Amino acid sequence: MEDPIQKYQDHIVNHKTQQQLNEPLKDETGFNEGHEDFLKMLIKKLESGELNPHNVQTLHNKPVYDKLSEEEKEETDLAGMNILGIIRQIESLWKLDQKATFQIQNLVETVFQMKSKFEEKHGDVYII
Repeated sequence: MEDPIQKYQDHIVNHKTQQQLNEPLKDETGFNEGHEDFLKMLIKKLESGELNPHNVQTLHNKPVYDKLSEEEKEETDLAGMNILGIIRQIESLWKLDQKATFQIQNLVETVFQMKSKFEEKHGDVYII
């Protein structure tokens, strides 16, 4: 039986096809309503140092966070670490060319949804 990988090992991709494959994905519809402002606010907080993507404590809205039970604080910290992981990806992509690429749009949507769903249950616990 012939190995399928061996079958294509000498295949050369057409130059035009390779250029198309290298083209970043685009979404002509742009941001969902409010998400562009959310990105601008996020970038501003990152650049000013108000939000440190490696320190979950900087994500907390302290007056609200301090009123939570220990269990709720643990849940808030865990969700915050997940949110900060995505924020680090946004920050890295933003530093490349400071454009709201398709990837950044999707990551902003993810952060926005995670934050919104969590805050529906626990209140306004994050500064973003």
